[in-house]
Parts: sequence; C-alpha cells; structure tokens
Amino acid sequence: MNFDYEGKGYFAKIKEKCVSVGMEGEEIFRLCPVSAVDAGERSDEEICLGAPRIEENGDGTAVVWEAKSSLWEKKEYVFRFTPEYATYCVRVWGRGAVDGVDFFIGDRKDRFYGSGYEAADYTAPLGLANSDLPGRIFTTAEDTYLGFSLTGGFSPVPLAFSFRTAGVDGRFLLGVAAMPDNCSFDGLTYKNLKLGLDIARFCLHAGFGGYQEVDGFWESPQIVMLTADTDLDCFRRYAAWHYDRGVPRAATENVPAWWRGPFYCGWKEQAVAPGYGSIFDAATQDCYSRMADTLDERGLRPSVIIIDDKWQKEYGTALPDEEKWPDMRAFVDEQHAKGRRVVLWFKSWNPEGLPDDECILSEDGRKLSLDPMSPAYRARVRNVMHTLLSDDAGCMNADGFKIDSIIRIPLEKNMRIHEKGYYGVSLLYRFMELLYTEAKRVKPDALMNNSCCHPLLAAFTDQARLHDTHFALRDSVRFMRERAELFDAMIPGISIDTDAGSGGTRRDFMRYARECRSFGVPDLYVLNPIEDSAVTPEDWEEIREIWEDYRRENGLG
Repeated sequence: MNFDYEGKGYFAKIKEKCVSVGMEGEEIFRLCPVSAVDAGERSDEEICLGAPRIEENGDGTAVVWEAKSSLWEKKEYVFRFTPEYATYCVRVWGRGAVDGVDFFIGDRKDRFYGSGYEAADYTAPLGLANSDLPGRIFTTAEDTYLGFSLTGGFSPVPLAFSFRTAGVDGRFLLGVAAMPDNCSFDGLTYKNLKLGLDIARFCLHAGFGGYQEVDGFWESPQIVMLTADTDLDCFRRYAAWHYDRGVPRAATENVPAWWRGPFYCGWKEQAVAPGYGSIFDAATQDCYSRMADTLDERGLRPSVIIIDDKWQKEYGTALPDEEKWPDMRAFVDEQHAKGRRVVLWFKSWNPEGLPDDECILSEDGRKLSLDPMSPAYRARVRNVMHTLLSDDAGCMNADGFKIDSIIRIPLEKNMRIHEKGYYGVSLLYRFMELLYTEAKRVKPDALMNNSCCHPLLAAFTDQARLHDTHFALRDSVRFMRERAELFDAMIPGISIDTDAGSGGTRRDFMRYARECRSFGVPDLYVLNPIEDSAVTPEDWEEIREIWEDYRRENGLG
C-alpha cells in the first residue's frame, strides 16, 4: 500500500510498514508504526502486524494498523493527518499495568528495530534553572529527558522536541500531548538506539510507572507532529494544539493591578542577613520587618513582599512557625497599610509534619510526599487556605502563594497513593488544581505564582516565575528573556515574574535590573549584595528610578 498526504508545511508518505514524514521536500523521519506497551517486567513484542487501512472523516485522514503482541490481545497503531498537524497513538485491548511506552520502536526481536531519522539535532526546552549547561541543543545521537528533572525549574517543561535537519530551513516537532484525562506519565525521552554496524535508530519513551491500569481498553497519549519556521514557533503551535482541543487557557485579562509589581522577595537577603545560623533560620518576622524598613528608607515601592523559605513550622502542615512569626497577621496588616501585598512561598510535595494517611508512601512504608488525592490532605488544604488567606480573626490575611519545588514529585515504583491511576503529570495536575481552587475559594484575587511551563496547567497559573539562575552565569538578561519567551509561547499573555535573574556580579545585577521590565514584572531578591555583586548607593537610586518609571509606564501609580 502507498498513500501520500500533503498538509500545510509537512507531508507524509505511508507504506505498508513505514510512515515517512518531512517538510520542504525532505524526509525528516521514517517512523515505524509499531510501539511497545510494556507491563512491569513483561516486554511487549509483536506477533504479527496487519496491513494498514485508511479511514476518512471530517477531522482528517487516519491510517490504522492492527496487530497482536506477546502482552495484548489486540493492538492498533493510529496515524491521523489533518491540514495543520499529524498525530499518532497506540491502542491496546487486554489487561495489565502499563509501565512505559516506546513509541515508534518497532518489533524489538528485529535486529534493526526503531525508526530512522535525518534530523541532525534538536532543541529541548529544559529551562535550565540552576544549571551550568551551555545551551539546550543536543545532537540526535544524544538522549534527553523532559519532565521532572533537577536540571530545570520548569515542571513540567513543554513535552516536545524541535528538530533541525541539515539543508532544511524550518523545524519539525515531535511531542507528547498532556490532556487532563490522559496525562498519567512522567515525561518524554528522546532515545537514540545505537544498534551497531553504523546503524542508529530512535524512539520516544514515556514512563507510566505501572500506575496506568488497563482493564479492557486503553489509548496512549497522542504524539503530536508539526512544523514551523523556528523552535519557538514549534512550541507555540504545540501549545495551541492543546488549547484547540479544549484545554482551558489562563485568565490573563483584567488582572489585579498589584499582580504587575514591582516585587520584592526576601530569599537572597535571608542568606546574607546577619545573626542567623542559616538561610532558613532567617525567615523570621524580625528579619522581614527590617527588610521592609530598608525598602522604605531607599524609596522602593514594591506592590508585593514575598516571604520565602522557611516561614512554616513544618512544610507539610504549612502554617506559620510562631517562634519565627509571633504575629504574622500584624506584619501583613502593616504591609497592607503601606500599599503592599504579602505572598507566601509554598513548598510542594514535602510531607514534613503530615500523618501517613495524608501522604504518598513507598512500598516499604516510607513517607515520600504529601498526597493530593488523600481526602484528609484535601480537607487540610481547605483549612490551611482559610487560615493563611482569610481576613477573619485569627487568620493571616496573606495574598497568595509562590509555589516552588514542583520538580520534587515522587516517581518511585509501587507507591501507595490514595487513588489509582494518578502518576507524574496527572498527580501534579490534581495538586495544582487543589491549591488553586481552595485559594480562590477564600480570596478570589489571591496570586498563584508557579513555574508550570505547559498549557495543561495554564488554568491554575496566574503568574509564571522564571526561576533562579546559577550564580556563575553572566548573561542573565538573555537567559531569562528566553525563558519568558518560552512561557509566553506555552501560556499566551501570562504575567511573568522575572525572578532572581542575576549572576554573581554587580554588572550583571544592574544589567538585569535595567532590562528585566521589558519582559516581565521586576523582582528584587536582595537589599545587601555582597562581594562581587555589591552595589553602590547610586545603584540603589537608579533602581528606585527604574521602578518608578515602570510604575508610571504601566499605570500603577
């Protein structure tokens, strides 16, 4: 069988056991339709692959292969071609717990399994927070994982790779869709299969951890294929694919003026504050009161003060440490009187202080994290949000949360979770949904600030934070502008918290202070920089003027 499809910017040539896709007249990938859906220790291998059939409908043209395998009673491999996009998924019938899917891997009994490629390298949108890595471009001979990784602060990052091919001007994207009802996986990996004798193939891998139970029928998340002129345009179109299929967008219109800053966050000042044993010890009412006084003395007028790690007695219970904060409400009221809001740093996943029935447990009973599916934890969050955000007597009357440490989601095997089927991205989705819903129930204008750089989480994101940079880097403006552009591609129109975009020198600190307002809300992290980053009284006057100009330009008074 031979069948050709011509879309806008891409083409596909379908043969009996291969689908070639490309652009500008050049083949980019030779995709084997066979994908392995493994279950635990059992490997999925093909018994037979039938001839493809063509199905036409109003949504485009589908090409479907039927197969049997060593694990599943029946399988189908489905390519769908529309003018704008091509997609692929694998369907299985039978019973088992999906451990992982190797997309396009072929029959692993075949000596030369996998799929062929002409792409030379690819852009992986890692974010690269706190990283010394020089860039995000990898050759197609290198493997890369996108998901929950300590090499990046964005969680999740866009789950897609944008490929460059020598002699081709545009880019070809392969990515996995994450939809609210089909996202129980931990990320996407590009894997190069070096088979010897100068033969190399590739596949894409998504891990499901054994938490995706199949009882009759299951369909994998879609692999999305598209083209664009640039990497960023590819990621923008990947996001649009989700929105076009009903994923809710962020609410970016008519946002409260105070969300637009400028901001002051005390994290780095905690590190240099005198008289404390550690950066965490300095998260006190006394220390933050002194920071607020310094802001007043220098004529700096932030719309928000962010109280950072660790104002809580315990991360999991998420209530103030009364030894550090004898009267948090008084501090908040004082800042409100000065026209400032108070946002609290919130640590994700940490189970400190929580009982077992509110936690995800390991197979041997260790506490791994809080469990957003636990009825007891969900009830706790409702009460905590009331205590922290309400203006009722005995409550703190704070104004929102900077949600951090999202990358620390538990990904072990055989975890004990209160509801089956939730793992990886789907567990994060339910966690962010819980925090957002309960916060807005108490205070509708509460600011929910996070680093979820994916359209799936747009509805729970009021503001995107660009995350930290490594102190050894020396071009914060470029790195952070690129992150802001990626966020805007994923969540169009989102407010950007420019965060601690400064390396360890005065020059870089001041360059960032001058230029960050061009791509987001200015955010100052320190009032007393030290050593290489020490600034002068004249610098502080310049920062004051920058902030005042920013306020005037944005109608903030």
